[in-house]
Amino acid sequence: MGTAVLVIGIGNTLRRDDGAGWFFAQALATQLQRAGAAVHLVLQQQLTPELAIDAAELAPDQIVFVDASLDVTEATLTQVTPSHAAPALDHRLDAAALMALMRRLYGVRAKSWLVQTPAIDFDHGEGLSEKAQEGLRAAPTIAALLVGKR
Repeated sequence: MGTAVLVIGIGNTLRRDDGAGWFFAQALATQLQRAGAAVHLVLQQQLTPELAIDAAELAPDQIVFVDASLDVTEATLTQVTPSHAAPALDHRLDAAALMALMRRLYGVRAKSWLVQTPAIDFDHGEGLSEKAQEGLRAAPTIAALLVGKR
Protein backbone atom coordinates (compact mmCIF):
# COMPACT_ATOMS: atom_id res chain seq x y z
CA MET A 1 0.00 0.00 0.00
CA GLY A 2 2.83 2.40 0.93
CA THR A 3 0.58 5.27 1.99
CA ALA A 4 0.09 7.28 5.16
CA VAL A 5 -3.31 6.85 6.78
CA LEU A 6 -4.78 8.78 9.69
CA VAL A 7 -7.42 6.62 11.40
CA ILE A 8 -9.68 8.51 13.80
CA GLY A 9 -11.81 6.36 16.08
CA ILE A 10 -14.78 8.19 17.59
CA GLY A 11 -16.60 6.94 20.65
CA ASN A 12 -16.74 6.30 24.36
CA THR A 13 -15.96 2.87 25.77
CA LEU A 14 -18.00 3.68 28.88
CA ARG A 15 -21.18 3.98 26.77
CA ARG A 16 -21.43 0.35 25.61
CA ASP A 17 -21.66 0.18 21.78
CA ASP A 18 -20.37 3.73 21.42
CA GLY A 19 -16.96 2.18 22.12
CA ALA A 20 -17.24 0.16 18.90
CA GLY A 21 -15.80 3.13 17.00
CA TRP A 22 -12.57 2.81 18.98
CA PHE A 23 -12.37 -0.96 18.77
CA PHE A 24 -13.09 -0.96 15.03
CA ALA A 25 -10.51 1.81 14.47
CA GLN A 26 -7.87 -0.22 16.33
CA ALA A 27 -8.63 -3.36 14.30
CA LEU A 28 -8.67 -1.35 11.06
CA ALA A 29 -5.32 0.27 11.87
CA THR A 30 -3.79 -3.16 12.46
CA GLN A 31 -5.11 -4.46 9.14
CA LEU A 32 -3.88 -1.40 7.23
CA GLN A 33 -0.42 -1.72 8.81
CA ARG A 34 -0.30 -5.35 7.70
CA ALA A 35 -1.05 -4.11 4.18
CA GLY A 36 2.00 -1.82 4.36
CA ALA A 37 0.42 1.51 5.28
CA ALA A 38 2.01 3.90 7.74
CA VAL A 39 -0.89 4.34 10.16
CA HIS A 40 -1.42 6.98 12.81
CA LEU A 41 -4.31 6.10 15.14
CA VAL A 42 -6.20 8.73 17.13
CA LEU A 43 -9.03 7.83 19.52
CA GLN A 44 -11.42 10.66 20.42
CA GLN A 45 -14.77 10.92 22.16
CA GLN A 46 -15.86 13.40 19.50
CA LEU A 47 -14.42 15.26 16.53
CA THR A 48 -12.81 18.56 17.50
CA PRO A 49 -11.18 21.37 15.49
CA GLU A 50 -7.79 20.47 16.97
CA LEU A 51 -7.74 17.33 14.82
CA ALA A 52 -7.19 19.61 11.81
CA ILE A 53 -3.75 20.45 13.20
CA ASP A 54 -2.91 16.74 13.61
CA ALA A 55 -3.88 16.11 10.00
CA ALA A 56 -1.82 19.05 8.76
CA GLU A 57 1.26 17.85 10.66
CA LEU A 58 0.89 14.21 9.55
CA ALA A 59 0.03 15.02 5.91
CA PRO A 60 -1.75 11.67 5.36
CA ASP A 61 -2.81 10.35 1.97
CA GLN A 62 -6.07 9.10 3.51
CA ILE A 63 -8.11 9.96 6.58
CA VAL A 64 -10.55 7.39 7.91
CA PHE A 65 -13.17 8.34 10.48
CA VAL A 66 -14.69 5.38 12.37
CA ASP A 67 -17.88 5.71 14.38
CA ALA A 68 -20.64 3.51 15.78
CA SER A 69 -24.08 4.18 14.34
CA LEU A 70 -27.69 3.27 14.97
CA ASP A 71 -28.33 3.92 11.26
CA VAL A 72 -26.48 0.92 9.80
CA THR A 73 -27.00 -2.82 10.13
CA GLU A 74 -23.51 -3.74 8.93
CA ALA A 75 -20.20 -1.90 8.67
CA THR A 76 -20.20 0.59 5.79
CA LEU A 77 -17.55 2.67 4.05
CA THR A 78 -18.47 5.96 2.37
CA GLN A 79 -16.39 8.79 1.01
CA VAL A 80 -16.53 12.03 2.97
CA THR A 81 -17.19 15.11 0.89
CA PRO A 82 -16.01 18.25 2.70
CA SER A 83 -18.86 20.60 3.49
CA HIS A 84 -19.08 23.78 1.42
CA ALA A 85 -20.68 25.68 4.27
CA ALA A 86 -18.39 27.23 6.83
CA PRO A 87 -18.14 24.82 9.75
CA ALA A 88 -19.27 26.01 13.14
CA LEU A 89 -16.21 26.23 15.33
CA ASP A 90 -17.48 24.36 18.32
CA HIS A 91 -16.53 20.99 19.74
CA ARG A 92 -19.21 18.99 17.89
CA LEU A 93 -18.09 18.58 14.30
CA ASP A 94 -19.01 15.86 11.84
CA ALA A 95 -16.49 14.39 9.39
CA ALA A 96 -17.56 16.62 6.48
CA ALA A 97 -17.24 19.81 8.54
CA LEU A 98 -13.87 18.75 9.95
CA MET A 99 -12.57 17.96 6.46
CA ALA A 100 -13.70 21.41 5.28
CA LEU A 101 -11.81 22.96 8.19
CA MET A 102 -8.72 20.88 7.39
CA ARG A 103 -8.79 22.01 3.76
CA ARG A 104 -9.52 25.68 4.37
CA LEU A 105 -7.08 26.28 7.20
CA TYR A 106 -4.29 23.83 6.47
CA GLY A 107 -4.61 22.72 2.84
CA VAL A 108 -5.16 19.05 3.77
CA ARG A 109 -6.18 17.27 0.54
CA ALA A 110 -6.27 13.68 1.77
CA LYS A 111 -9.00 11.35 0.54
CA SER A 112 -11.37 10.88 3.41
CA TRP A 113 -13.71 8.07 4.38
CA LEU A 114 -16.31 7.37 7.01
CA VAL A 115 -16.68 3.89 8.42
CA GLN A 116 -19.89 3.36 10.33
CA THR A 117 -20.22 0.21 12.38
CA PRO A 118 -23.56 -0.99 13.75
CA ALA A 119 -24.60 -0.22 17.31
CA ILE A 120 -27.78 -0.67 19.29
CA ASP A 121 -26.91 0.07 22.94
CA PHE A 122 -25.49 3.43 24.05
CA ASP A 123 -26.38 3.00 27.73
CA HIS A 124 -23.82 3.46 30.50
CA GLY A 125 -21.45 0.54 30.99
CA GLU A 126 -18.71 -1.39 29.26
CA GLY A 127 -18.84 -4.15 26.69
CA LEU A 128 -20.41 -4.41 23.27
CA SER A 129 -23.70 -5.88 22.15
CA GLU A 130 -23.64 -8.89 19.82
CA LYS A 131 -24.60 -6.56 16.92
CA ALA A 132 -21.62 -4.29 17.60
CA GLN A 133 -19.31 -7.30 17.91
CA GLU A 134 -20.54 -8.54 14.52
CA GLY A 135 -19.66 -5.18 13.02
CA LEU A 136 -16.08 -5.42 14.28
CA ARG A 137 -15.56 -8.57 12.25
CA ALA A 138 -15.80 -6.45 9.08
CA ALA A 139 -12.52 -4.61 9.78
CA PRO A 140 -10.43 -6.81 7.42
CA THR A 141 -12.98 -6.33 4.61
CA ILE A 142 -13.09 -2.55 5.10
CA ALA A 143 -9.27 -2.45 5.19
CA ALA A 144 -9.15 -4.33 1.87
CA LEU A 145 -11.57 -1.81 0.36
CA LEU A 146 -9.40 1.08 1.57
CA VAL A 147 -6.27 -0.52 0.13
CA GLY A 148 -8.03 -0.67 -3.23
CA LYS A 149 -9.01 3.04 -3.03
CA ARG A 150 -5.60 4.53 -2.41
